[in-house]
Amino acid sequence: SASTRRSYSSADDDESTSVQTKIKREPSQPKARKFSVTFDNFRDLPTGKDCEVLSSIFSCFGYDWRLQLFPGGYSYYPKPPKGTVGVCVERCNRAGRWPNVKFSFEVKSTDGKTSLQTFNDPNTKQYYSHRSHTCALATRLDIKSRFLDDRGALTISITMELDEFIPKNPLAATMLKLFMDEESSDVIFEVTDERKNAKKRKRGKTSSSTVQFHAHRFILEHTSSELAALCESSPEGGLNSPILINDIKMEVFRGLLYYIYGGDVTEQFFAPDVGGDQFFFVNGRDVINAADKYGVVNLKLEAEAWYCHTTKITTENVIDNLLYADSKNLALLKEAVMDYIVKNKKKVMKRVSFKDVPGDIYKDLLAAVSRVLEDSDEDDSDDEENEEKDDYASMGIGTLRRKLDARGIDIDGSRETLIAALKERS
Repeated sequence: SASTRRSYSSADDDESTSVQTKIKREPSQPKARKFSVTFDNFRDLPTGKDCEVLSSIFSCFGYDWRLQLFPGGYSYYPKPPKGTVGVCVERCNRAGRWPNVKFSFEVKSTDGKTSLQTFNDPNTKQYYSHRSHTCALATRLDIKSRFLDDRGALTISITMELDEFIPKNPLAATMLKLFMDEESSDVIFEVTDERKNAKKRKRGKTSSSTVQFHAHRFILEHTSSELAALCESSPEGGLNSPILINDIKMEVFRGLLYYIYGGDVTEQFFAPDVGGDQFFFVNGRDVINAADKYGVVNLKLEAEAWYCHTTKITTENVIDNLLYADSKNLALLKEAVMDYIVKNKKKVMKRVSFKDVPGDIYKDLLAAVSRVLEDSDEDDSDDEENEEKDDYASMGIGTLRRKLDARGIDIDGSRETLIAALKERS
């Protein structure tokens, strides 16, 4: 966090108190910005009604802003409950029309369990010339007892959202238009899908169909090194002589290629026969296998997440899922299996044999035990910074992947690989 020392004065500031506050910009979305504004020594702030305390200035959407806090209550429109601390946002550079920005404020209790949230009604446009309507937080007594940190500081988070139509970057849509575009393609994949004919199943006969998929080498080189390598090894680079694919179902390869071009394979129009998000439910393992073979990592992890949510682990399939997770490096599935084993240990010990399980899997089992013990432990008073550094081993795979993704690190790999990568960047 950083503290700014800029000041702003106006005729309205004669009865206001300006204080040095800490301004921290939080991670934000494309049209929204979030800031944390910390007022030190809240108990010492003025207690008179309508006495303003002004924060330091921060910039957002091309304007300079600051918070106006009313620690002793306020009487401005809309009329608040008696003794309620209020907050609003002021635009410091007042030239021009009021920007079309929506505001919301949040204050969290010291234990993190209680959150006060308030916002400007987006349908209400009756702003003052330079500030928004005042929003009610809580009584001064309530804030002092529940919402101040151990230094007596009050932190208010403000989210500012630009309420304007902003067109999306067209690159994603342009890429998707190239999917199966025969005219511009320079690679052809030919997928043969063999399936047993229901009428001739008794005789063991199969029927096959072949479909050609048009693609672009430049895109494959940056999204699937394995498919790009097939182009290099194929006669004429796969243009006049199609590259044969015979180990993947036709709809799965189509989904793989569609994903490579930036598409969402859970969209209804992509899989109308099975219904949008049912694509993973119907083809779960097939998608994982294909994405793993051709190096489309994010699709593999997305398919793994869906597989975990749609697969019921039982004593009958627990070892099969465990071995499958180990063979495909599916850390999330392995974690789900381990959690099942720990929570159903008596049933598993009676009915399941572990003779075919590799020895290194027991580290994951110990991690699962650790997570269960932590869930039952009510003493979570450890310092957060030390917890992040020291407790990687007991963190869930989802948490580890989020931390790695936030740092721009590869999120594929075993639990040990993910933890090692986090420790290296810590």
